[in-house]
Amino acid sequence: MAENKSNLIEIEHNRTACTDCSIRRLALFHGVPEEDLKWTQTYRSCQYTVPARREIYRESQHSDFMFTVYHGWFAIYKTPGNGKRQILRISLPGDMLGFQSELEAPMTHSAVSLTDSVLCAFPRHEMPDLLRKNINVAKRLTELNARDMNICQNRLLTIGQQSAIERIAFFCAELFYRIKAIYKEQKSVDIFFPLSQEDIGDSTGLTKIHVNRTLKTMREQGLMEISSKCLKIHDIDSLCKLGNFDPTTVQTYRLY
Repeated sequence: MAENKSNLIEIEHNRTACTDCSIRRLALFHGVPEEDLKWTQTYRSCQYTVPARREIYRESQHSDFMFTVYHGWFAIYKTPGNGKRQILRISLPGDMLGFQSELEAPMTHSAVSLTDSVLCAFPRHEMPDLLRKNINVAKRLTELNARDMNICQNRLLTIGQQSAIERIAFFCAELFYRIKAIYKEQKSVDIFFPLSQEDIGDSTGLTKIHVNRTLKTMREQGLMEISSKCLKIHDIDSLCKLGNFDPTTVQTYRLY
């Protein structure tokens, strides 16, 4: 897919330098020595602002860029032949969007912004050169890709083997601990949670009605509640036990 100017708005001023990046410890250039950051930044074409609920690229079409999420939430999804949507993972700050084995091939999945966001764009045709010339970036990309595969594998396991309440418990516990890993200074048991009930359903293989009923049950049981784009965890230990989620696996999501 060619660059969509209606969806991606280039930041003309105040571009964040890689040397000043607040999420670099989570992202592609983690591990790159300080003296090399100005060189690696030459492979970043620009930053873009993205309004909420905008498609970044679409399955089966070409995309000119790979992206690092600087700010915001994104859903990575596929659409089977029946027209329904299956969200494979939620991408958060530091995550890569658009990486796949064949960089010049049409995209194997789609991506949509869930919030107003900022992306760092890397031209796809320049990535092989960057990976050849900087072993730290190549290693980091391998780590991030392995992490994303692990997320998808765990999500598949929950959808195939757990009940509705167990699926949602796992899903919310995973996002809770991933957010805590990003914003370490945040001590609150509440997190910003921009996902709709439809998003939760598309992530867990449930209908919107089923999600609504299950969330009501979880609220009544004193586990958690979602309201006004906020996820409030009342009993994180019980939530993890119910969803069979091991908090230590967050380290597989965030490789420092």
